[in-house]
Amino acid sequence: MEFISIGYLCFLAVTVVFFRVTPPRWQTYLLLVASYAFYCAWSIRMAAVMLLATTLCYVTALQVEALRARRIPSTLIFAAVAALVLFLAFFKVRPLLCASCNPLIPLGVSYYTFRLISYLLDVQWGKHRAVRNFTLFATYVAFFPQLIAGPIQREKSFLSQLENKDSANSRTLEALSRMAIGFAKKCLVADNLGLFVGWAYDHLHSGSALPSLVALYLYPLQLYADFSGLVDIAIGSGLLLGIEAPENFEAPFSATNITEFWRRWHMTLTAWLRDYVFMPLRTLTRDWGTLGLCLSLAMNMLLIGLWHGFTLGFVFYGLFHAAFLIVEVLTAARRKRHYSVHPGAERVASLLGPVLVYQVVAVGSALFRSPSLTGAWSLFNGLGLGFRQIGADLSQLIAPPNHNAWIAFLAYPLIGALDVYRRRHGFRLPSSAPQYLRWSAYGSLATLWILIALALLGSEKGSDPFVYALF
Repeated sequence: MEFISIGYLCFLAVTVVFFRVTPPRWQTYLLLVASYAFYCAWSIRMAAVMLLATTLCYVTALQVEALRARRIPSTLIFAAVAALVLFLAFFKVRPLLCASCNPLIPLGVSYYTFRLISYLLDVQWGKHRAVRNFTLFATYVAFFPQLIAGPIQREKSFLSQLENKDSANSRTLEALSRMAIGFAKKCLVADNLGLFVGWAYDHLHSGSALPSLVALYLYPLQLYADFSGLVDIAIGSGLLLGIEAPENFEAPFSATNITEFWRRWHMTLTAWLRDYVFMPLRTLTRDWGTLGLCLSLAMNMLLIGLWHGFTLGFVFYGLFHAAFLIVEVLTAARRKRHYSVHPGAERVASLLGPVLVYQVVAVGSALFRSPSLTGAWSLFNGLGLGFRQIGADLSQLIAPPNHNAWIAFLAYPLIGALDVYRRRHGFRLPSSAPQYLRWSAYGSLATLWILIALALLGSEKGSDPFVYALF
């Protein structure tokens, strides 16, 4: 069931209505049933696999606490985490080992596996007690708004809200506004930019630099609009059900260096890897000095690449970013001293930083997007071909079905401005807002969603699949 579909909107609306009229003590059961119904609409068999993994981790955590005084718990945790890692790796590697296998991995498997791993490790490290209520735990693992592509929410944050859902009714306006922004990012920006990027990758051997430039510089924008739009819909859907999820993006293209970029991009994944991969590795290699730091950073970024898929493109994507992160870490003290003596240089760096960061991100995204290293090389090689056929290339670029895709360039800054406003002020109406303002906001939002529903009903092709739903 795609988020951008009438089917999902109807499913969500029915779930929200039943959720709002259901007594609080039964709401968790309703969410669990709805989440598994959502997953079963994709695959009943894989829903059973998710339930099995959930049950095993639930029992393992309880056993760890029961046997805390012995050495058995660490063995149990190691075995359970290793099994989860192998479970995830199996689906990532399977398409490479079997050409006839479906290249798509099970829906949301990366996200719920990471939730289970972090839960087990937190219990082992004593950060919280094992969850006694299986219904609560299973709902945390399978919560359908976050199942497709996160955000990766920690169990403590989720469960505390699941047991106190009084705020769901008061956040309807905020939730529907957030979802509308997500729909706009996906349908107006990402899908239209995708037409240009798709054309560019199909014409990398045209003998001109234009396809390479279009592919290089538009794909990061497409990927951001696509993924952040998916997260907006997920967060908005969760708010309708009383669950506030952590943010996953914070204006990543305004970052002044690659370290800051990764603090703003896919924030829940990078925070998860920081807590459960980088920090343990850093502790193990603390006696190795600079070498230990570099190895920890490199392994962390390599795993980010492999999390997306077991291909050379993703391996080089992770190592490419690791190289810049290592350079920034090793030169941080020297740059700080230089800026303290030359404050003007720091102001210049803050202005040029986002431009340079975008160049790095664009090159890394070419490794991310290209189906092979050969494809990425074709893109980079094409940058030096010149513009001898610029007229012919431009006419092809804006020919049908791309002739209306230019709307993405108008929509992107408008939606970006709305996003900035949302981060700074939110979409909640103040309690002192007059009645006419409230009803105007409700009426405008209702009209907008009627238009969205009509557009989905009238669409012949529908929306392209979300990029991160494939991971």
